[in-house]
Amino acid sequence: MTLRFVSVVGGDVSLLPYSLAHYRDLGVEKFHVVRHVESRDDESLEPSVAVMRAAGLDFAGVRVAPWHEDLNAELIREQMAAHPDDWWVVADLDEFHVYDRPLSEVVEHCERRGFDFVEGAFLDRVAADGRLTDLAPHGRTPLWRQYPLAGFLTFRLLDGRPTKVTLARGTVELDLGQHYAWTGRGVPVADIHAQVHHVKWTASAQRRLARRVAAYSSGEWRLLHRSVVGESQAFLDHLDGNGGRIDVGDPAFRFSPCSFDYADYPEWAEVGPMLSRHFRAYDAARQERRRSSGTAR
Repeated sequence: MTLRFVSVVGGDVSLLPYSLAHYRDLGVEKFHVVRHVESRDDESLEPSVAVMRAAGLDFAGVRVAPWHEDLNAELIREQMAAHPDDWWVVADLDEFHVYDRPLSEVVEHCERRGFDFVEGAFLDRVAADGRLTDLAPHGRTPLWRQYPLAGFLTFRLLDGRPTKVTLARGTVELDLGQHYAWTGRGVPVADIHAQVHHVKWTASAQRRLARRVAAYSSGEWRLLHRSVVGESQAFLDHLDGNGGRIDVGDPAFRFSPCSFDYADYPEWAEVGPMLSRHFRAYDAARQERRRSSGTAR
């Protein structure tokens, strides 16, 4: 059994060296990173190839296509299906998993008790003053010092789903965005619940989300869930109403100083059970519709 990592890299590649280093430190043995571009002329393609080579790696593939909503899931499924018996760390480039124990022990726990996947939830990381700041060159300043506040921006502002499947057997079927597992048996969140430190709110966030709203709204990119546009627009509207910054003083977001230490975020133990209760009826209804219609919508 090999511990593998799968991700899809888009236009902003500034987090790539951070991500590779983080997951190597967690014990990942094989990296399956797929590069997505909308054109071979994308100026970020060659620099990203150079980052991979500096880490002794190559991209698992390069896909040239519009960023349709279901493309990320398709590319991840292709990689996982090639090694169905292995365990996969599944993470977007801006997602940094943190556990309460070594990852090898998480896998051992799952193997011993017959679990097929592990769940986690976002801790959105933002700059101390809420500004959307550029990343420092890798190796200079730890991410948690660049974005020292952690909280619930995705859940409270965007009304987005913050749950993530962070680790899964290659046979597990994941929903779009890896927010839910359609198949398999998950570890109870009371036993293991991964923190997903979400380093999305960087200098390029406003540009990226404005592009997403325009492309999905126009039909340039295929859209399956209208909520994707609403989430992005909610963030853009928030910036417009707060001088281009995230309002880190809003108590609804529950921002708190936090390192990448699992024990550092106050009241983390309450998050998993709260989200399980919040989404239980919704997920049960979706599973029933799926059984009835044979679709995953």
